[in-house]
Amino acid sequence: MSPNIKRNLPYYFAVTAIIVLYFTVEINLLNRGFYALSADESGHTIEAYNWYKGDGQIFSIWLPFHKIVNGAALNFYFDLIITPRLVSLLFGFFTVIVMILIAYQLFDNLIIALLTGFLSTIFLPIAVFSVLPLIEIFYFFFVVAAIFFLLLWSKSKKASYLWLTASCLAIATTTRYEAWIFTFVVFLVIAYKIFKDQYEFSKSIILLLPIFVIISIFPISWVILSLGANKGSQDFISAVTARYNEGRLIAEIKNNVVSQFIEINLSSLNIIGIASLLYLFKHNESIKKFSGILFSTLLIFSLSSFFIKAMPTHNYWRIGMIWCLMLLPFTAHLLFYFLENAKSNVLYKYVFAVFFFVIIYSFTSQLNKYTQTSYLTVSEISLGNYLNKLSNNKDACILIMKDGSDKWRYANILVASQNPEIFLDKLRSLEYVNTDTVYLTGQLVEEIKQNNLSYFLSPVRTTLIDTANRITKLKSCENWNVFKINPK
Repeated sequence: MSPNIKRNLPYYFAVTAIIVLYFTVEINLLNRGFYALSADESGHTIEAYNWYKGDGQIFSIWLPFHKIVNGAALNFYFDLIITPRLVSLLFGFFTVIVMILIAYQLFDNLIIALLTGFLSTIFLPIAVFSVLPLIEIFYFFFVVAAIFFLLLWSKSKKASYLWLTASCLAIATTTRYEAWIFTFVVFLVIAYKIFKDQYEFSKSIILLLPIFVIISIFPISWVILSLGANKGSQDFISAVTARYNEGRLIAEIKNNVVSQFIEINLSSLNIIGIASLLYLFKHNESIKKFSGILFSTLLIFSLSSFFIKAMPTHNYWRIGMIWCLMLLPFTAHLLFYFLENAKSNVLYKYVFAVFFFVIIYSFTSQLNKYTQTSYLTVSEISLGNYLNKLSNNKDACILIMKDGSDKWRYANILVASQNPEIFLDKLRSLEYVNTDTVYLTGQLVEEIKQNNLSYFLSPVRTTLIDTANRITKLKSCENWNVFKINPK
């Protein structure tokens, strides 16, 4: 064994341990039956399925990266439950690696970098979104990768790192709208540095122009698509925010991204990273850039979402995750500060031990809090498999009565069945079940038979009144009842 390998052996073991811990945490969440936070997971999966089938449209309420990547992945292994989650798991792993690399670029210290990687594996943003088929983990990866390459370019001035920064930003703009803000701010940082380094003005413009084209081509194209789809110059904003709720002033302030950033970081104790950030801000150019990007994008998004009333309808905490993740290396730095000073003062050894174990406890407690309930349940997955077998691959043979009080839960059954095309989700006389009692009238049953439907699902909370013995109950699960339509 060479001296260099022997000297670095502890670091190799540490990286291996981080990788093992990452996959252990994610597999544990799945084994606990944590498959979804909301209906968004199933909605994204259905979009990916439609893309896989060649029926998907590029324009939708969601940006297209998720459905394109997962639609392509379904060609390699078709499973609507497993495949999208494997893709998220892979990108979560990449994000942990990039967090380690960013920490090393910021502090030039392997121990801080490894502490960052360790904490990443149990921190809410990565631990949760690496097992869910949502867009967040792709967004996290491309944004932090862009910032990593930006830091490399700032230090080395190698053009390749600049183009990698632009490429990551360009892809990030296809994930979430918040990435557009990061792209704008990072472009300003790039432009400032290019002009500051005393390039000739014309040469600076020539260099910036292709970067601008690369990072703006998708947002501009998307806005044009949206304007065409909505047929109005002001409808782009309304189309983007139509699925958001306006709240009262107090609720809007409470659910604003800055409030969520503070709440998540306080409850996890990640907030202690602010102390390191403020201390190091004046002494390190890379940290100055990094923290400038962190706080400027947070402020811009906070103000813009507040004034255009872009409030999520649920899970408000999701929006602030990227900024919480960006603060994590500074929490790792503060822990290292205690550890390093323990060599000269034994008191710091105890301070480090206390903070280290309290942070681990806080991170894991927070993770358990947000993963206690899964919107997609094991019983729904089992029911989906049952319905798939029942349908015998016959298209549109099962009517699913959508619950008016939970309008999107039916999407879980479509995904769990592995064959969304076996379902019909509305009739002329019935789209949503908005009452606790539904009468199976002759008109409704006749329409069911005209559509060659053999079975239907109704929400468990709904009582079906069948006076003519037209249906037979086959199965119940926690949210749905399955009925067979009796022949004449």
